[in-house]
Amino acid sequence: MTRLELLSKDEIPEQYHYLFTDDYLGDRHIFRVWAHNPELLEATLEYLETLYDQLTPRTKELVILTVARARGARYEWHQHVDIARDKGVERDEMRAIGGRDFSGFDDEEFVLLQYAEAVATGEVTDQIHAALAAAYSPGEIVAVGLLVDFYVGLCNYVAAVDLPFEGGEFVGWTPDDETVGALFD
Repeated sequence: MTRLELLSKDEIPEQYHYLFTDDYLGDRHIFRVWAHNPELLEATLEYLETLYDQLTPRTKELVILTVARARGARYEWHQHVDIARDKGVERDEMRAIGGRDFSGFDDEEFVLLQYAEAVATGEVTDQIHAALAAAYSPGEIVAVGLLVDFYVGLCNYVAAVDLPFEGGEFVGWTPDDETVGALFD
């Protein structure tokens, strides 16, 4: 059970109701908890939108899944498996990230995933950074680092408030057809 109540749209000031439309956030538990401070919810979402715009949707999802796996963050993994699929991340690629095997990715994504995992665990080496710098611009490196940093903090926060999943059971780190059902179809 979550340590903070999941608020509904009717429980926050009307000026923030737009945040809870299907076109915007929908009904994710994390946003319902953040609604206890709607001004910060709105500002955080603006920050994330700007951050997301710096990377391709696929790159963003690869990074988020890698962070979720590196941190053992079941909520974020569970949320982003479905989102990632819609952004072009294949089932086998998710299985590989879940199994911490980046070898099947092309060189640019391989180093991206290594870097994301290293930042998430606090283990960036000069070699990993140099490999990333050979494939990505300084601006992209900043965006990736800040995205990882945001999701590491989010993973910690979700654990702190003991946030439950929305709809269904945990899909697992290496989801298979039996556990995911139509999620990948």
